[in-house]
Amino acid sequence: MTKIQSHAPGLLTLVKKAQFGLSKRGLEGERAKVALCLDHSGSMRALYAKGVVQGLAERALALATQFDDDGAIDVFIFDTGAIYAGELRIEDHAGGVDRLRAGRRLGRTDYAAAMKLVREHFPADGLPVYVLFVTDGAPDSRSAAKAELVAASQRNIFYKFLGVGEGPFDFLRRLDDLRGRPVDNAHFIESEDAETIGDQQLFDLLLEEYPQWLDDARKARLIA
Repeated sequence: MTKIQSHAPGLLTLVKKAQFGLSKRGLEGERAKVALCLDHSGSMRALYAKGVVQGLAERALALATQFDDDGAIDVFIFDTGAIYAGELRIEDHAGGVDRLRAGRRLGRTDYAAAMKLVREHFPADGLPVYVLFVTDGAPDSRSAAKAELVAASQRNIFYKFLGVGEGPFDFLRRLDDLRGRPVDNAHFIESEDAETIGDQQLFDLLLEEYPQWLDDARKARLIA
């Protein structure tokens, strides 16, 4: 809290709401790395321009401060391909999403490329990895996305798929219930008006099913 008060006082209210959300789920003291996967397809243009994606990133950062003390989240951007864009940090979070995506053209929608990067970026024997995956529609290759989610289910990786805009989201609903995974490591939520959803409501949704995954992943010895 001292670091937040010093470097990002504007995040303080969000952090307190994230803290409250964790306490309601009995998650105090749980540690994790937090990653953010951002859809950079052409249909997302307005959500970037209106600051909706930046607002979601700041909420993810607030959540991360309660899981990890490094004050940063790892950001992955996907369109026709995917990149690891770097960290969004407390100290320079304002406008951070636009800085991280600067110079990259909007493209198509390759879920699998981003999910593969996440799997390769974080060590399998490290902390649990909570991934907030923001998208407004289905991927180009559905079979590749399914395969990556199955691969992640054998690891220390949990996916929270957040559908923004008008969709369609049928594929994401199917991913939520995908068979062939040793542990259910994904949950889908949608919000057509992501810019108007209340902070506390969003944190409640972001934490839904995560405690169950922690229990199941520990029983399966995927995390410590």
